[in-house]
Amino acid sequence: MRREFVCARITQMNDVDIARFEFDYDTTWTSFLLDADLNIYSRYGGRDENVAEGRMSKESLLQTMREVLDVHAQRRTLKEMAAAALVHPGPPEESRPEDIPLLRDNHEGCIHCHQVQEYRLLQAAHDGVFNRRLLFGYPLPEGLGLRFARDHGHRIEQVEERTPAARAGLRKGDIVTRVNDVPIHSEYDFRWALHRAPDETVLRITVERGKEGVDAEPLIVEVVPTGNWRQTELGWRKSLRSVPFPLGMLGYALGKEETRTAGLPPDRLAIKVLSVRGKGLAQNVGLEKGDLIIGIAGRSDARSYDQFKSDLLRLYEPGDQVRLHVLRGERELDLTGQFPDWHTTDTSVP
Repeated sequence: MRREFVCARITQMNDVDIARFEFDYDTTWTSFLLDADLNIYSRYGGRDENVAEGRMSKESLLQTMREVLDVHAQRRTLKEMAAAALVHPGPPEESRPEDIPLLRDNHEGCIHCHQVQEYRLLQAAHDGVFNRRLLFGYPLPEGLGLRFARDHGHRIEQVEERTPAARAGLRKGDIVTRVNDVPIHSEYDFRWALHRAPDETVLRITVERGKEGVDAEPLIVEVVPTGNWRQTELGWRKSLRSVPFPLGMLGYALGKEETRTAGLPPDRLAIKVLSVRGKGLAQNVGLEKGDLIIGIAGRSDARSYDQFKSDLLRLYEPGDQVRLHVLRGERELDLTGQFPDWHTTDTSVP
C-alpha cells in the first residue's frame, strides 16, 4: 500500500500555505493525505498531554491510508460537486506564516511549527483581539464523551454516560464518517472538524452502525456540546510560553525531596515563588517571595509549573476572582485577587 503514495516530508513552515495546511502546530508530527491538486482527504496525527504517540498507531494509520485510496478511486467516477464533498473544505485564499506581521518583522531563518502558533497568539494580543478560545484548539473527542479505538482511529470504543455523545445516542462500535462538512478518516479529522465548529453549535455527526448479518447503514445524529468541551491540558504545549498572560512571578514545582522537607505529601501541589515582579496575577493576589502555592480553586494534586499555569488559564479569564491556597512560613493562607487582562510586551519568539 505504501507504493500507492508519493511521500514528501516538510521540516519547516517557511512559505507553507497555513490556510490549507492547517493543523495543531504544537504537535510532534502530522501528515496530510491528499491528491495531486492538494485537495486534502485526511489529516493524521495529533497528540495530548501524555506521550506524543498516544493518539496514533500503525494500525490506525494503515486504516486511514486504505480509506483514502478507496475515496480517491471513487472520486474519479463522480461529478464535481459530489467529488468535492469527499475532501476537506479548502480555504477561500492562501495564507503563509510570513503574513503574520510580528513574525515577518522579527523572525529570521527556519520557522518551526510551534512558532506559527506562538506568533499567532502574540499578534492577537497586540491587535487587541486575543481570547481564551485561541488556546483550546483541536478539542479531544473525550470532551463530548467519546473515545475512539486506537487501532482504527474513528470507530467509537467507549461512550461515557450522561455526556453529549450519550444523549445524542452514539454507541460503541459506531464508525464516524462525517462531522458537518468534514469527511472523517481519522481521529485527527474529527478533532479538526471540532476545531473549526462555532462555540454554540450543533454537530451533525454521520456514523455507520452495523447490524448483525446486515451491512452497516449511515445514520446522522445531532450532538449538542455542553460545558467546557473545548478545554484540554495546555502544560505540554510549547506555545504556552507565548500566551499573553502576565503571571508576574518566577517559580518552580518542588521536587520530591523538597516537598518532603516542606512537610507536604508527595502528591501535593507545591509551587515555590522565587520572585514577584511587575504587574500581574501574583501581585493581584498578594503573593510574596518564598510562598508555597499548595492549592488552586480547591484543587491540591501535584502539578508541574507549566501545568499550574495551564490550570489558571483553564479555570479563569480576565476579571475573575482567582483563589490560591498558600503556605507562608508556618501559616496557611487563602489569597484571592483578580485575573489580569491579557497583556504582553513580547514581540518575538525564541
